[in-house]
This record gives sequence, structure tokens and C-alpha cells, in this order.
Amino acid sequence: MGTTQLIDMTENLESWEGTLEPYDVPVEIINRCSSLLSKVSTIYSKIDPLFQPTEAEISDLPTLTMPILRERSEEVLNEVERRLSGLETKLSAEKENWGKISINLKDRQKLIDKLGTLTGGLDKILLENKLQGMEEQIEASKVHKRELSIIRVAAALEKQKIEMGKLISEIKPMFGKIREDLLSIQETTQREQLVVEAKSQFLRTSKTIYFEAYVRSSHLNEVVDIIKEVSDGVCLVSDERPSPEERIPTTKKLVPSFLIAFEKLVNASGIPSAREVNPISIMAITFPLLFGIMFADVGQGLIFIILGAILTLFKRKIKLEEMGDMQRYAFTSSELFIFMGVFAIFFGFLFGEFFGPSGVIHPISLGKLGPFYFGGFEPTQEPMKMMRFSMFVGVVHLSLGLILRVINEIKKHQYKHVPISISRLWLLLGGLIMWTYWGGISNINIWFSEGALTFGGLVILPIILIVLFTGRIEGVTEGIGYGVEVFAETLSHTLSYCRLMALGLVHSVMNNLFLVLGGVEHGIFPLSSIPIILIGTILVMIVEGLIVFVHSLRLHWIEWFSKFYSGEGIPFKPFIYNTTKQMRE
Repeated sequence: MGTTQLIDMTENLESWEGTLEPYDVPVEIINRCSSLLSKVSTIYSKIDPLFQPTEAEISDLPTLTMPILRERSEEVLNEVERRLSGLETKLSAEKENWGKISINLKDRQKLIDKLGTLTGGLDKILLENKLQGMEEQIEASKVHKRELSIIRVAAALEKQKIEMGKLISEIKPMFGKIREDLLSIQETTQREQLVVEAKSQFLRTSKTIYFEAYVRSSHLNEVVDIIKEVSDGVCLVSDERPSPEERIPTTKKLVPSFLIAFEKLVNASGIPSAREVNPISIMAITFPLLFGIMFADVGQGLIFIILGAILTLFKRKIKLEEMGDMQRYAFTSSELFIFMGVFAIFFGFLFGEFFGPSGVIHPISLGKLGPFYFGGFEPTQEPMKMMRFSMFVGVVHLSLGLILRVINEIKKHQYKHVPISISRLWLLLGGLIMWTYWGGISNINIWFSEGALTFGGLVILPIILIVLFTGRIEGVTEGIGYGVEVFAETLSHTLSYCRLMALGLVHSVMNNLFLVLGGVEHGIFPLSSIPIILIGTILVMIVEGLIVFVHSLRLHWIEWFSKFYSGEGIPFKPFIYNTTKQMRE
């Protein structure tokens, strides 16, 4: 039913020594399943080519889903062999009709080859389509001897097609029934093979069978009832909650299509564990936001939105599984392009960039907080404002990570670690407040004079608390070492967000280069500048866009994820019958 993940009990067999032993599945049962599946595959491979002339898809024919069986494996496989023997009898009865189709196919190919020889290799299909016109020429008796031969062959070809169509119409219903039975047999055998493999994970005594499994909480009562039903009540079921330290499977939750690209970015760093926040929804905002800061441009952002909209439109009309990896990734990321384009436009307005600092758009300010300006300036003209803005964004982003860390620790019942994480958040925000109130690095001497008391309360005190709380859990030495590590990491990770400024300046300078080459001044674009700006835009969006994408990913994987995300989860893989889908694939 897809609700239960079986645990392989044989992996910890030593812990049960003297109490339980492996449940040995008879080798003959395993071999018998393999033999039957091989036989089914052989029969199917013989009849499948004969089905091709029917001009229908295999999936158009019905398939039979077998009911759940409670018989022993031996009884199920006996029934499979009986049905398979009956099916072979049916195949023998229909062999004559299939032989006629094969002969018709061979004769048809000979006629087509002869037709090609007479016409000197002209398009055979085209000649078949002209058959009616040729017959009219015969009636008029105005044809050449060679043309008459062509018409006669084409007429024979048409007659052959009609005869084969009659045979196919007779055999198709029987073929559909035979194929349905064959797939049913294959499904039953494959399912029995799955059951046998599942039993090999169990343990047993002389009279009992023992197994363990993970079950979704919402299905627990249902699963227990089923176990009692199929065992006629002769069972003992124990429901145990996993311990906080136990590594349990993560149930994959379906996300909206527009979040699939972000899900892939998160999972590329590791599967989220069951007891930690899944950051997909949050990353859907923070990732394009950081990208937009480094790739701020109204014009190029609009191109991203158009590109994403086109890919989204075509994605609904194609089969992604039939495409190559690169094409599939592009279509999967269609909504990601739209998100990045929206934030690129937003910050393009804040920094006044339209295909670079062209002068078409003037920077829009959203206000300021201390030394931090939120827009209202051109990064190339005032790089220090851009640097402060980047640092502020970095502190906010890292603070969000530490808040998620506290939430994860509460979910894991690791309450002793919560004060440490709160102290780390205190240290990070304390440093930001010091910078905002007392000034930046250039005023560092004030931190130790007039601002010494504030510095002690906002920076020194949280470091002391980190050392004390960690030392209480792991020891004094580990506490001191961790305190130094946290201080260095907080400083380095915050400074790492200066790349927002650096890449933002690079983006602006590269665009400005092509504006200068094109002769753009004060927002006026001469016609001669269009080809240059077009080439420059393509280069910037491909080369610099890729660089910015990678650095946005790095800020999340290295700086942000290190605060709260382990990525050590294991996916929930329930035991489920899915043999029909596997056969068709």
C-alpha cells in the first residue's frame, strides 16, 4: 500500500544471536520466479514484433491488475505455470494467422522493392499516393509500358494492404487478450518475487517470524489492523517511537511544479532529514534574491522572465522523460528563470540599471538604516554603499539560518544546544549593531574606547556563553575550541557576502563597456548601438549569469546550510507493488 518501509533485520544479526535467526527463503522458489519471468519475456519478445503491423500502441491494450493473494508462494507459482501453459496453447492456435501476416509483410516488402527498382528509387510512398491518378491513365490508354508496370505493382501493393488489414482486424482482439493474460502472469510472478525478497529481510524462531518497519504515523492504525487481519490475530505488534538520535527515513512531500527546480538545488546538497526544516520554500525567495542583487538589471531581468515563460509554456506540451539531460534541466528550471528575472528587475530599479547604467532608469531608494542604504545609488559610483548593503543582506540571511537551527534543535529535542545557537545569533546581530551604531572597521578604535561596554555586551558576552554552554556538554577544551571556531566562522561567513558587491560591480561594468562601445549616452540608444548591445547582453547573460548562479548556490550551500542543514536524510522507500509500470518501461 506504499505506507511501510521494511527494515533489513539481517544487518544487525549479531544483536539477536541465540534468539533469532535469518528467515531462509527456499532457493528453488527464487529460481522458479526467475525461470518463469524469463519464459514470459521470451514469449512476449516473439509476439511483440507481430503486433507492430496493427498500427496501435501497446499501451492502448488493456492490462489486468492482479488482486492481493494470501496463498503461499508455491501455490501462486503453480497457478502461474498453469496459466502460462494455457496461454501457450492459445498462441499455437493463432500461429497460422500470424504466419499469414508475416507472409503478407514479406510479399509487401518485395512489391515495394520492385516498385522502387521500376521508378529508379523515387519515393515509394509518393507513388502509392498517386495510385488513383495512374489508374485513370490506364483507362485512357495513354501510358508507356514502363509506367504500366509501375501501376500494376502499385495496384498489387494496394490489394496486399487490404488483405493484411482484414487479417489484422481478425487477430487484434485475440492478441489483446493474450497480451493481457501475459502481462497479468508477469505481474503476478514479479510481485511474488518481491514478496520472497522481502521475506529474506525477516528473522525467525522455530515457530514465529519477526520483522521491523517504519510506518507513516497517519497510517499506523491501518497497518496494524492489516497485520492482525492477515495473521488471523496470531501476532504481537509493538509501536515504538524512534529515538531522537535514530536516523529515520524522510517522507518526500510533493511540491508545486514551480518549486521543483529549487527542490533539486536543495537535494543536490543532500536529502533533508525527517527532524529538520526543509528549506525549499525559503530558498525559493532567498536564492533569486541573492541572484538579483548580483545581476541587477531591468532589461536583462525581463529577458529572463520571457525565457522562463516560453519554457514553461512548452514544458506542458512535451515529455521531459524523452529529452536529454541538459534540455530536461532547462525546462525544469523554467520557473526558476522567472523568479530570477523578477528579482533582477527589482534590484535593477534600486540601482538604476537598464541593460547596464544607461541612464534610462534612475536609482530608486527604499530608505536607509544607519550606514545601510537600500537602493538609491549606482554601485559603480558608490561601491562602499554597495558593500554595506551586501554585508547587511549577509547578516540577515545568516540570522535566518540560525533561527532555523534553533527550530531544528527543538524538533530533535536537543534542548541543551538551543542556548548555544541563540548565543551565536546574539553574536552575529551584536556585531551588526556595533557596526551600525559605532561605525565600521575604520572606527574600530572607538569599539574599544567609547563603545567598550556595548562591545562587551554584544560581542564578548555571547562568545563567553558559547564557551560555557559547549563546555558543559562536551568539556572545557572543546568549549574553548568551539568558541574560537564560531567567532572565526561568523566573521568569515559574513565577509563572504561581499561577493554580492563584487559580482554586482562586475555585472555593471561589463554592461557599461558595451554601452560605451555602442555610443549610448544619457539614455539615448543610437541604431548603431543595437548590435553591440545585443552581443553584449548575450555574453553577459550566459557568462556572467552562470558565474552569478554558481556564487548564489555557494552562499546557500556553504554559508547558509552550514547553520542548520545536515542533508543527511534518507528517502522513505515503502514496500509497494509497482510491477506493471516497470514492465511497460
